[in-house]
Formats: sequence, structure tokens, C-alpha cells
Amino acid sequence: MSAASASFQKSLVVAGAILFLLGLLQGAAVQSFANPRMALSAHLTAVQSGLALMIVGVIWPAVGLNATLLKVACWAVILGMYGLWLGLTLSAATGASDALPIAGAGYKADWLSEASVSAIVLVSSGLMTLGWLLFVVGLIRRRSDGVTTERF
Repeated sequence: MSAASASFQKSLVVAGAILFLLGLLQGAAVQSFANPRMALSAHLTAVQSGLALMIVGVIWPAVGLNATLLKVACWAVILGMYGLWLGLTLSAATGASDALPIAGAGYKADWLSEASVSAIVLVSSGLMTLGWLLFVVGLIRRRSDGVTTERF
């Protein structure tokens, strides 16, 4: 494994552990948010996303992508998951519900909060999707004998 790949692996595991811890701490404060249902969603997102990041970090050596795509995949997944958690947390704190109508039912915030939460959730979802797509492609590209194909 290259030094860059090992660095990405550690980044994923550490980012996951921190996000997991943030989710645990947020779980203790769910009732203090303007929208507790959304705060619960943010708490669960952080805990589940933190675990997913740590798992990805553990199996990172099995990803067969070039150095540039490895970097994009790693940071897109991390930033996407943190961004989604941040968007849900801001929604819970402000009552913004446009981007998340199910958990936000019955709540409304000022236009700036609504626009901010919507933008954060949209951009984060796109980043997360890109990162996971690259990750899956990298897993599929890795041949069973451990040799990586070089099409990407």
C-alpha cells in the first residue's frame, strides 16, 4: 500500500471515529433542539455515517483507483457525510424543513436558514454519491489476485 493510500485510510478511520463521537454527544441533546425529530435524524446519521467511514477505512487497501481518484473518493465521502450531518443539525436547530419535509413536517425557518440547509444537504448528497460511486468502482476494479487494472 502506498503512503498516500495509508494516509487516506487513516483519514477515513479518524474522520469516522470523530463523526461517531459527535453523533453520540448529539444524541444526549436531542430534546434541546427546535425540531427534536430532525435532531434524532442527525444523531442517527452521524452514528451510522461514522461507522461507515471507519469500515471504508479498514477496507481501503482493496480499492483499485489511481492516486487522483483515490483522493477524490476519500474526501468526497468524508465531506459528504459530515456535510449531511451538518445540514440535518442546522435544520434541527433552526426548524428549516424545505429540503427534508418528512422529518421537518410542521416546522419552518427564515429564508436564509431554509436556503442554507437546502444547499448544504444538496451539495453533501452529491459529494457523498460521487465518493461512494468511486469507492464501489474501485472495489469492482480490484482483481481477485490483488492486481489493479489501469483503465481509470
